[in-house]
Amino acid sequence: MRKAKLWGLLGMLFVSELQAAAGQAEEKKILTEGETLNYHCVYTRKHSQSQKAWQRVMDGGKAETLAFTEKTSKNSQELGGRYFLEDNTTQGAVHVRMTNVQMSDSGLYRCVIYPILSNPEVLESLRLVVTKGPSDSPSPDKNPPRDKAQTTTFPPATKAPVTQPPPKSTAGVSRPGLEVNPTHVTDVTRISVFSIVIPVACALVTKSLVLTVLFAVTQKSFGS
Repeated sequence: MRKAKLWGLLGMLFVSELQAAAGQAEEKKILTEGETLNYHCVYTRKHSQSQKAWQRVMDGGKAETLAFTEKTSKNSQELGGRYFLEDNTTQGAVHVRMTNVQMSDSGLYRCVIYPILSNPEVLESLRLVVTKGPSDSPSPDKNPPRDKAQTTTFPPATKAPVTQPPPKSTAGVSRPGLEVNPTHVTDVTRISVFSIVIPVACALVTKSLVLTVLFAVTQKSFGS
């Protein structure tokens, strides 16, 4: 009977040591500036009624307490308005929340049993890495948009169809110096015929006279 109890106590101690060793294992989280850290620290049943604290381990191993739970209400107490703790005894975990993390918040954090003793019992450790967020200022555009007044394009102007008036009829319209009369056309025709016939007739008559004179002279010469 005593051996069974002794083995049970040894088993409980062994399990608690494993849990403590697991609790001290360092976890790592990477966030961007402005984000919120949400983290859960798990504890055993024996610490369900104990107060818990959230600490930051500074250079040299010195720890700074940022927030701790109240023993009576299990609610969180915040320091500086950015750190919140909520102890859920039913689940056996402490919910840690850090808002608006910055690059200066990078470092080692841990959940411990409160009040802090010379050798505090660490539940879990977290290595927080905060990176620079994307710049809010827009990158300069190599080709900035032009002013609307310069980029406004207008449709090409369409020419209105030009309607040409119908040609005026010249019938019955006389211009000074260009009047045409049918009778005048006949006179012009007659004048042109006479101007050709008369010279031809004169030439024929002249040739006839010359031939007659030559014939008479020839006859006279042969007769003598």
